[in-house]
Amino acid sequence: IPVEGWVQLVALVGAHEVLVKPREGGLGAYDFGLGTELLDGIDAEELERKQTSERNNGRLAMIAIMGLMVQDGMFGEPPLAYMSKNGWWGEPVQFFVQHINNCQSFDGSAIQNGSICALPSRIGRTQLCAVQKLSEGPYVETETYPKEMEMSPAVPFLRYPQVLKGWVGGEKGFDPLGVTDALPVYWVREAELKHGRVCMLATVGWIAGDLGFRFPGDKFQAVANSLEAHDKMVEAGYMLPFLGAIGTFELYSLWLLFKGWEQEVNRDAGAFFLGKQFLPKEPEKEKEMRLKELENGRLAMFAFSGIVTQAAITGKTWPFM
Repeated sequence: IPVEGWVQLVALVGAHEVLVKPREGGLGAYDFGLGTELLDGIDAEELERKQTSERNNGRLAMIAIMGLMVQDGMFGEPPLAYMSKNGWWGEPVQFFVQHINNCQSFDGSAIQNGSICALPSRIGRTQLCAVQKLSEGPYVETETYPKEMEMSPAVPFLRYPQVLKGWVGGEKGFDPLGVTDALPVYWVREAELKHGRVCMLATVGWIAGDLGFRFPGDKFQAVANSLEAHDKMVEAGYMLPFLGAIGTFELYSLWLLFKGWEQEVNRDAGAFFLGKQFLPKEPEKEKEMRLKELENGRLAMFAFSGIVTQAAITGKTWPFM
């Protein structure tokens, strides 16, 4: 716009602001007598609807004109012309991030950019890897990597997850999804032990139910197999107190989890202070027993998943013969 154009534009807007006054006896300070005759004689509810529509359309138009100006200024051409050339979604995202300092260019070649780097200093094994450590504190786990990359014995083509050192079963280095890159080992081991223990009990209970073992009582005796036990217990009204008892225990276990993770109490992951007196006194034998629980729990998780799937597909009871 030339200077003369800006002068005309400012003069027009200024004249409107100075000379145009609201209509006397009108609807308010916004009533300049342009088209308000169309509102004469309508009821109050319809007047409110029309005024609301005007306000909403005005708000939408303010957003729209800002978007149009940004679009025009950013791409150098009118929006309709841009869409006709590049489609509805426009250019690839590289257009917007091409000026951001990065460790790697979009064609894959390395670039030098000093200390500013948008990529991690190492290649993670999973997209779960967001940060090297979650927060500050004595319980933070930070991996260090030697010059000679140590590979996982369980998955030889993947690196050994250093944070597993010192944990039962950690010598096998089995974490192909890189979960411990994103979550503390304490949390992961807590969840693994809990799910493993539940599945061990569930597997034994499912097989026992399919073999005919029942609690005394007609409602329990009427259950045909383990697959329909859940629905039958819901119908009988037993599941709500059962859920309440489990929920209470889960709240207690969550409290223990945070207390142990923050080292406020001396607690191993998955420990509920029940049965520890049965563990061997020798450290090596105790570690062996803990490893057996861990591996049996992992096996039980697969076993229970397979049992439920088999029962649902075949409609038969264990051993599904």
